[in-house]
Amino acid sequence: MFERECTILRFMQGYGDQMLADIEPDAMCRQPVPGMNHPAWIIGHLAFAADGHARYVGGEPQLGEWKERFGFGSRLTTNLTDYPSKEALVDAWHAANERYIVAVQAADPAVFDEPTQGPLGEHLPRLGQFISFSMTGHTSLHLGQLSAWRRADGRPALF
Repeated sequence: MFERECTILRFMQGYGDQMLADIEPDAMCRQPVPGMNHPAWIIGHLAFAADGHARYVGGEPQLGEWKERFGFGSRLTTNLTDYPSKEALVDAWHAANERYIVAVQAADPAVFDEPTQGPLGEHLPRLGQFISFSMTGHTSLHLGQLSAWRRADGRPALF
């Protein structure tokens, strides 16, 4: 199930890895524009979201303690010590994506017809719609922020 979305999520992860490759660990919390989401928050948020969204289809969340730092409405800081290391963030993101893919592919197809819980339910009323958005649109949205951060930080575009 959701083969297209799983393929897109893996592709977007690879794109994210390319964008992260030349970002020094000590630049992960830099804000070249005040209030701009920085790489540490973006990658932590994507890991936290994939981890949490997997629970809707039977996955077991492992990053619950990240809610305050990376959840919806969390506040950014520019202090590196407030965040896991670059390596830990990337590793957590990769692992969360893989757990998410496994959970989606193993889910009973009937679950995707259930109502979406939470604020996006108004716009994406069925869980399958939410999962599709989460794996593709949500990831792309935040990687777009990373792309904008790169440009604001004086780094070259990749595409």
